[in-house]
Amino acid sequence: MKTLHFFVYKISLVIFCALLIASCSNNSSGSSGGSGVNGDSTKTDTVPHNAQANALPFSLEFVQQAYNGQAPFPRIQAYVSLFVEDQYLLIIGGRRQGLHTFQGPPTNNFIPDSSNNYIFVLDLRTGTSSSFNVDSLSPDLSAPLQSANQEIYYDRPTDQVYIIGGYGWNAAKTNMLTFNTIINFKAKPLIAAIRNRQSPAKIASLLNFASDKLGRFAVTGGELFMRDSKFYLVFGQNFTGQYRAFGGSDFTQKYTEETRVFTLKPNTLEILSYGSIPGSNNADHPLHRRDGNTVEDIDPATGASRIAAFGGVFQPGAIAPYTYPIYIKSPSGYDIDTTGNQKFSQYECPVISIFDSASANPTMYHTFFGGIGHYYYFQTPSQKAAFDTVTKEGRNDGFPFVADVTTFLHSKDGSYNEFIHTNPIPGNRLVGATAKFWVNESFILKGVTYPNGVIKLPMFSNNRKTLIGYIYGGIEAQNPLPLAPNTGTFVSNSVFAVYLTRTPTAAIPASFGHASSKDYQVIRK
Repeated sequence: MKTLHFFVYKISLVIFCALLIASCSNNSSGSSGGSGVNGDSTKTDTVPHNAQANALPFSLEFVQQAYNGQAPFPRIQAYVSLFVEDQYLLIIGGRRQGLHTFQGPPTNNFIPDSSNNYIFVLDLRTGTSSSFNVDSLSPDLSAPLQSANQEIYYDRPTDQVYIIGGYGWNAAKTNMLTFNTIINFKAKPLIAAIRNRQSPAKIASLLNFASDKLGRFAVTGGELFMRDSKFYLVFGQNFTGQYRAFGGSDFTQKYTEETRVFTLKPNTLEILSYGSIPGSNNADHPLHRRDGNTVEDIDPATGASRIAAFGGVFQPGAIAPYTYPIYIKSPSGYDIDTTGNQKFSQYECPVISIFDSASANPTMYHTFFGGIGHYYYFQTPSQKAAFDTVTKEGRNDGFPFVADVTTFLHSKDGSYNEFIHTNPIPGNRLVGATAKFWVNESFILKGVTYPNGVIKLPMFSNNRKTLIGYIYGGIEAQNPLPLAPNTGTFVSNSVFAVYLTRTPTAAIPASFGHASSKDYQVIRK
């Protein structure tokens, strides 16, 4: 998962790298039906009895795409990406391995030859793809390009892409590290060159590369943004050496616990100015986060753009995610809002961001597509049976894969709410971890979204179904928790088209969700 970033706590070998949160359980409301990974299904009413009418002002539909006659897309997770012309998806880095294993030395829990050594261009309209093998580039460039959990920012007006850090194998494949690198290129010329099968020399000429002698780019599991010409490198960690689930002496790990704010010298990758928004002295270290859902946002109280950090792992001393959001508006500090309490999907997954400015109480909606979460709702009979078996064996660490689609909302009056959509991911599939959602570029260019990509709900006609973007790849699990340790996950290559309809929609209050375990596991020293 996002290569399920290397946490070094002793976590019960059960789930998704203690990734976070809990899977789904069978409920009287059931699931929407459909075939799961294990081939079973759960039939439910169209609107569950516990659904609240008109809970959301929109509905979302996720339709898996079938590209008949085309070669399958690659299976990649923990990649960085961008989407242009409502069609071309550029994929860099990541892994072809499912959830990494949790075995002791001498096992490599991150398999070296599972690193994605290709840059892919996927045509989501036609199902065709093109690729370029980065091993044909110089080792100092090809190694970071194959790392996972990098940070990326695409400056659409200038077509400039910036990729920072990432965790992966060094060029000699002798050890793992967090790369202290920044890579820059123009998106559309690189996409065109790969689609036209240009030479390695031509591809190399399009890529700019630098490192920082002070190590300020050595971050993985964070996110990269730009506001007012300043880059914001939000949270993450620096991990060097071999990941070991039960600890060890062959690694070092340090969370940044800050947002690094910097500018680059024009036409170069040299840091021109640098500072940081430092951490908090709160007892639970609220900035001790990585691999969460840090996304573009609109402040419902003011209508101004901001950065929102949801979830993330791990709270110091416990295998536990953060459940309250943090907002970043400027380099002056954080708005840490402990009044919000998100139950579902705290680990990285696709997030669809929608703002309804026309409401009497303007509201920001963030919809989370599966992944991993401490709470769950939907589950097929076989998924529930596996979940119960692992729980009885004492291997439930509280962080299963989930099939739930949920929306966490924040309103102008300061209130929060959370709802479970009445249908899970089609087929009750346990997918979404480390995958991304991309909104159509045409919406950004035409003002159907804010410049930061947040969808403007009032721009959509009532009751009209509209394709708004896509979801691809990520980790998929056979069961919420693995029946046998170190088994049961793989990388998906599914593409889901996402459709929005502006219409009042029933949803289930998150209070009907189930905690996967009574308490989070505490690390005993």
